[in-house]
Amino acid sequence: MKHYKLLLLLLLNMVLTGCGQPGPLYLPGQAAPVYVEPGPAQKPEPKTEKAQ
Repeated sequence: MKHYKLLLLLLLNMVLTGCGQPGPLYLPGQAAPVYVEPGPAQKPEPKTEKAQ
């Protein structure tokens, strides 16, 4: 019975520690997604009416 408890403890320890890589996981061979922060919004140019 002691062997089962030890095996269960080791299995639980492995599950809780995971792979140890923080952040989002991705498949090897794929580039990690790149986040680019958007710049300030551009203001539209005011419309000028032509005098006739």
